[in-house]
Amino acid sequence: MGAASAALIGASAVKDDSELLASVESALAESRNLAEFPAWLEARFEREVGPRAGQELARDTIKTAVIYNLLILGDLLLAPDVIAFACVLHLAVITPIMLLIVAALRRAPPRWFRDMIGGALPLLMAAHIIAVYALSHAPSAPSYLYFVTMVALFANTTLRIDYRAARWTAVITLAMLAATLMAFERAPLNVAALQCFAFILGALVTLDGNLGRDRQVRLAYVQTLRDRMRVAATASEARRDTLTGLANRRRLEEAASAIWRAEDAADLSPVSAILFDVDHFKAFNDNFGHQAGDLCLAKLAECAAAAAPGRDTVVARWGGEEFMLLMPHTRLEDATRLAERLRRAILDLNIPHNYMGGPGRVSSSFGVASVEVAEDGFDALTADADAALYEAKGAGRNRVVAAPMRIPRRG
Repeated sequence: MGAASAALIGASAVKDDSELLASVESALAESRNLAEFPAWLEARFEREVGPRAGQELARDTIKTAVIYNLLILGDLLLAPDVIAFACVLHLAVITPIMLLIVAALRRAPPRWFRDMIGGALPLLMAAHIIAVYALSHAPSAPSYLYFVTMVALFANTTLRIDYRAARWTAVITLAMLAATLMAFERAPLNVAALQCFAFILGALVTLDGNLGRDRQVRLAYVQTLRDRMRVAATASEARRDTLTGLANRRRLEEAASAIWRAEDAADLSPVSAILFDVDHFKAFNDNFGHQAGDLCLAKLAECAAAAAPGRDTVVARWGGEEFMLLMPHTRLEDATRLAERLRRAILDLNIPHNYMGGPGRVSSSFGVASVEVAEDGFDALTADADAALYEAKGAGRNRVVAAPMRIPRRG
């Protein structure tokens, strides 16, 4: 059976995301710091948001490449003696690396890769500035190092890399700047200290904005996820039988429609149905009360759901005391054997029930039918199962009757 068809048909009982929704509500209510999610939510966030984040970082990298190359003017004014070297770094080394990064980001890489190359961009630009400064002997070269602070400001406001990656990038860049100032000793101590202070101040301000932006993105995501889950939970409840927890008739008919409309419908054939009900259920309610009757139906529902042979089987409350199992790619003989096992399992529940000719406990009658998807529809399947159930009741109840397979039509 195809994965798409399995997803369309669904599980034996309707299941919603109620537990997951409660976890999302809890994460939203209790979290004081949305810079990080619990591991399960972080994985979902990355799966759903990660590809878009990669595309955005790719666009930001293109902007970075344009602005970075405009800094050639700064090379020319502050370090004119090494302008040729600076142009080679700009056009032959760092810009091609940026274009390779753009290509990699458009392939939706994992988060660790995005963080690594996102943080590498400002480090590359800072390394360029330090290399030009180290080689230049122009009197204005010390002022050139202020571009390192500009790179940090730009990276945290335009590149929009993850806060943690931006933080470590800022620490490494500061270490590079301080090491350069100490190694060359061209600038007076107070000027060197001022350059480091300017960098730290700019980094702290922009990192705070970076963190706030990350939190807003995550808050918007978790709020949207909560709203989606609430809608899904409401839709799921509309397809669930409130008494038994099984699918209701609407959900069953939707599953049947999905089978007959599936692209791989031929692979789902034959489709079988088991229709059963509680023998003399009205008498049971009269003797024990409706509350006991509801409990009886709930126990039979549990029994039927436990007997379901696979995830693609839908177990539903057909109406009143009637239940149905809808089973794609299941032959009539296999469905009949399953119905017999279920009949015995219901007897083994040992729910007391006294009616004339009965076994002294709750029993059920079963009608089983099967059709080829290409030959007959869901209505024909249910009509055959209902006729077989009627025959089982007429023969004394507490038994399984299988309807004969329909004769294929000839063109």
